[in-house]
Amino acid sequence: MKEVAARAAGPVEEAHKMWGWYMALGIASILLGCCAIYAEWAATLASILVLGAIILASGVAQIVAAVMSRNAGHIILLLLVGALDILVGLMLMEHSEFGAVVVTLFLAVIFVFSGIYRIIAALWLQFPQYGWAIFSGIVSVALGLLLWAQWPSSSLWFIGLAVGINLIFAGVAWSSFALKLKAV
Repeated sequence: MKEVAARAAGPVEEAHKMWGWYMALGIASILLGCCAIYAEWAATLASILVLGAIILASGVAQIVAAVMSRNAGHIILLLLVGALDILVGLMLMEHSEFGAVVVTLFLAVIFVFSGIYRIIAALWLQFPQYGWAIFSGIVSVALGLLLWAQWPSSSLWFIGLAVGINLIFAGVAWSSFALKLKAV
């Protein structure tokens, strides 16, 4: 048991030395989150541009992988999927406003159906504390319906708001982690 504790102490001591960097990361994330919430439209467009770039890179990688494994079969299907990824990535990057509208509608549909699924699954399985899963499903359905009801105008602000909230919560988590490391 002492061996396990001794082996775990090394990484904790190393992390303790870096607590200031974790705190800086937390503070930077909180500030960026506040900026994203303040400038929701700019954060939405930036998020769609990044999403487009990721999908574009994925398409290029898919085509490279298809060409490299051309003897494995199904090369036409792999090339078509790669070309589609490239096309979608370029379209998102070229027409970010329209991309935000489409992505917001897609998110609204996902929220509604995943929330319904969570509610049904929680009622069906009735695992301990299943009320929280039902509550989560209800919140998801409500959020999806609100997005859907305000669509397409909700695409102007929702993605940026969601990114900002996520950055703030991540920043709080990193800051809390840093304070805990400092105390160790």
